[in-house]
Amino acid sequence: MFRSFHPVGRGGLFATALLAIAAAAPAAAQDAKPQKTQGVSVGSSSTLPMGPQIPEFGGYALRLRTVILQPGATVGYHSHARRPVVAYLVSGEYTEHRDGQGTMTHRPGEQWVEGADVAHWSENRGAEPAVLINVDVLPVK
Repeated sequence: MFRSFHPVGRGGLFATALLAIAAAAPAAAQDAKPQKTQGVSVGSSSTLPMGPQIPEFGGYALRLRTVILQPGATVGYHSHARRPVVAYLVSGEYTEHRDGQGTMTHRPGEQWVEGADVAHWSENRGAEPAVLINVDVLPVK
């Protein structure tokens, strides 16, 4: 009679499978992209229609706004395909997760761009509000 050999036994094999699943869970959680924005508010905002300024840019506006992310806040996954942004971090800490570029944490005084090739989500992992100044070009309806 043939008997199979199980060096870890059935219980050990089950435990090994559970450990593998538990180890994979943090990686899967990091890959999860939140779809909703929460804990974010807009302070001051100014918008300038571009058509009267530069006729070729009719249908677009230039917008400057202050964006505040409370500790634990998230900005849902989105793309900048039709809305480029130049950003500046005034205070706090701002962590963004860009497709193909990994995770970047910005600190006060840093500036960056989010062009047509950027799809990302972001969060405030810090203990104080993150205050950003964003300037973007957006289509006007």
